[in-house]
Amino acid sequence: MAASTKKLHYGWLVMVACCLIMFMPCCFTFNAASVFYSSVAEAMGVGTGQVGLYISIVYITMFVALLFIGKLFEKKDARAVLTFSVICIAVAFLIMAVTPTIFGFYGAGVLLGLGNAVVLYLMVPVLIGRWFKKNVGLLIGIGMAMTGIGGMLWSPVATSIILSSGYQTAYLMYAVLSAVVGIPCALFIIRSRPSDKGLEPLGYDAAAEAAAQEVAASTAVEGVSVQTARKQPAALILIALYAGLVNLGLTMNFYLPTYINSLTVFGDAASAAIIGATLASVVMFGSLIGKVVLGWTNDRSVPGSVIFGLASGIIGLLLVLFGVNISVYLVYAGGALFGVFFASATTTTPQLTRKVFGNKDYAQIYSYVTAVCAFLAAFGSAIWGFIYDFTGSFFATFAIDMGLMALCFVLAFAGMAVGKKLPRE
Repeated sequence: MAASTKKLHYGWLVMVACCLIMFMPCCFTFNAASVFYSSVAEAMGVGTGQVGLYISIVYITMFVALLFIGKLFEKKDARAVLTFSVICIAVAFLIMAVTPTIFGFYGAGVLLGLGNAVVLYLMVPVLIGRWFKKNVGLLIGIGMAMTGIGGMLWSPVATSIILSSGYQTAYLMYAVLSAVVGIPCALFIIRSRPSDKGLEPLGYDAAAEAAAQEVAASTAVEGVSVQTARKQPAALILIALYAGLVNLGLTMNFYLPTYINSLTVFGDAASAAIIGATLASVVMFGSLIGKVVLGWTNDRSVPGSVIFGLASGIIGLLLVLFGVNISVYLVYAGGALFGVFFASATTTTPQLTRKVFGNKDYAQIYSYVTAVCAFLAAFGSAIWGFIYDFTGSFFATFAIDMGLMALCFVLAFAGMAVGKKLPRE
């Protein structure tokens, strides 16, 4: 049924709700989390590493949850699943605000993992893919970019509150905003599918005119079934390995300031620290821009976006590694390009999965792919640290990361080739 062209399509409200949930509950969990580490460690008398361990618990919990939650998100009302997810996140921050021991953080990490398994990995690509038929990649990129924008805003806000009122007050703010903003968005605005509102996806008619084979009932969904993907798993394994290794590769970001601080070329330690901190900010800015740019390129060519993202990562690390001997601006340029690679994890990966497997059981298949992402992300930071400790060289560490990116080229294009041969339903 055709909706009036003068009336705002409900899909835009779903888009806004997704952006707000990414901007607050999801951003609070990941992009605005590190500012608490030193304060919590000092207050509880533990090491910073012991505090950061809760993030590993978050990723491990997401890995386990994603093995089954994709089917739940596919079959159940998205409002119920997302409301539960946001409540988990809000309760977790409340626990972190009041717990007297570090073990409370570890319990909160389980709740954060349960909540963000859907919010971080499934909500935006699945719902945007259902509600829109045009510019899907760009809209996914914008939705995912909300965590970066939020990080730029909430990190200094949280830091100010920590300094003036303590970390407990800042976590309480996170809990309240997660509940007050996230729950209404999930419960009252989100809808699972356009048919829930008696609508077709925005851009459906234009898509049908552009591709005659799509002139079918709006409920018809083409793609590889999850049963076929599991019975003939080569494509699923290849795409999951691609996604997982990209996620592993981007955790090198944690070590870029340490690499700069290890050099003598920038003079005293204070100057190196400033450059290292600036490089970290440049990477985040590059990721923010990269999510939008890759979202746009994904609408035009997913293989081209794969090449663009991976090439940006390799060239970026080369500039960071060798640019230090030429100009600090080359280092910053490398950081920005590495940020584009960073962005490809949440923008190109969902579109690559959709290209290979279609929309039929997308949520469930994509949950398997992202489970591998979460698993490798849980150990990524430690892995690079062990490699550096063993080799004593950032050159070897960077080289291995670039080698993984090169391998990802093979995995992605092999996955697309194998996926073409899978039967569609």
